[in-house]
Amino acid sequence: MMTEKQIRKPPCEPVSSARNYSAKTLKILWGRSAGRCAVPECRAELIVDATSYDPIVVIGDIAHIAASSDIGPRSNAALTAKERDSYDNLILLCKNCHARFDGQKVTNTVEAIKKLRAEHEAWVRASLPERGRSATPWRVLLVQGDYPIDATHAETALSPDHPKGPPTVLTAPSSQPWGKLYKSIEKTVRRFLSKGDSFESRFAVFPLAPVSVCILVGYLLTNRPRVRLFQHHRTRGQWSWPKDKRGSGDFVISGMPKKSTLKKGEVAICFNLSARIRSAQLPIDKKLLLGLIDIAVSEPSVHWLQSSDQLEKLGAAVANLFGAIQSYYPEASRWHLFFAGPAPAAIKVGQQLNPTMTPLVQLYEFRQAGGSAYTASLLLGEHCK
Repeated sequence: MMTEKQIRKPPCEPVSSARNYSAKTLKILWGRSAGRCAVPECRAELIVDATSYDPIVVIGDIAHIAASSDIGPRSNAALTAKERDSYDNLILLCKNCHARFDGQKVTNTVEAIKKLRAEHEAWVRASLPERGRSATPWRVLLVQGDYPIDATHAETALSPDHPKGPPTVLTAPSSQPWGKLYKSIEKTVRRFLSKGDSFESRFAVFPLAPVSVCILVGYLLTNRPRVRLFQHHRTRGQWSWPKDKRGSGDFVISGMPKKSTLKKGEVAICFNLSARIRSAQLPIDKKLLLGLIDIAVSEPSVHWLQSSDQLEKLGAAVANLFGAIQSYYPEASRWHLFFAGPAPAAIKVGQQLNPTMTPLVQLYEFRQAGGSAYTASLLLGEHCK
């Protein structure tokens, strides 16, 4: 006897893929895409590295170009289930771009998406050969304070890759007022980025300057182009990353509220990487504060940064933190950012500040002598408000 469910079953159901990807298909797809979203305006990395407590997390989607079912976006009933799950019909996307492609299927046709995937894979081949000398050179930016950086030592750290032309030198002398310094830094970074396509070019940055300068440089670079950051290791006098050291990439965040608030006020954010920042050191009116948030490593030290992987993990953690702060404090008119950490980490933090999303961001410099340990320096976002 037929059940009610069987009686009501349509005589011809639409075909839907069970998403049976072969191991070969997955290797080709992830390998040719370098684990990145294929959209050129995005190119987000789709894998978050494991921590001491958690496994690797995949934050992207294997998306079908023609839908996996007969009723999905860009569906093609002529395709078999095997063809729908083949490499030719797949593309790697972040979740945001995936939702946009499926929601705007008239604009994002099968032909357009396949063309986009092919262009992304060509970009990967030209720009991301992680082993050996690359056909695409690096545009070099030296960010220095009162003391010059030896360009020869910096460029040696790129080996086996190579720079493209002479480096761009950004100098931020301590004698220059912050307001004037902002304009000169902005001009230099804009000129540096204009030397090549922000997505096709690769930028290597060697910073040895005050943290406010480095945060501003990151803020102006944004997190869209491919930027490789280097740390000056004073004990060795080199910019190359140690090959046998990894360093901790775990961060502890404290001070976040349990629920959001629509109160108006300001938020203080302290980065405790090379040292711990004490609240008594902060030159801000506590009455105006909606929250005081700390992000710290387990043991802050001037030797904390040992690998570029730590910077990538820091960038991901800070991007999530800034997003959460925007969500919990949507009416905050200003963020106060206090930073105790190395120069390349300051650039990585600055890259996570979105000029169109975050409020005004007041930066501070640490001073050993004088009254307060921190003094106000640059104000980010003022020109956008």
